[in-house]
Amino acid sequence: MQFSATPGGGEIAAMSAREALIIEGALSLYVLKHPDSNIAIDALRATSAANEAREARMEEAAERTSA
Repeated sequence: MQFSATPGGGEIAAMSAREALIIEGALSLYVLKHPDSNIAIDALRATSAANEAREARMEEAAERTSA
């Protein structure tokens, strides 16, 4: 995982697909055990959305190369 600072003072993390899936799985397990954790639920929602967007981009790229 690599971290980069944004011009606005924030920070982003770049990770491999494998790392993203591991984090999503770990957050899912944590949310199952702690369903009242709003922070964990929000993190899981954001992670899942990012992972779904990555998968969609990969599928679109695969379709473009096979056409």
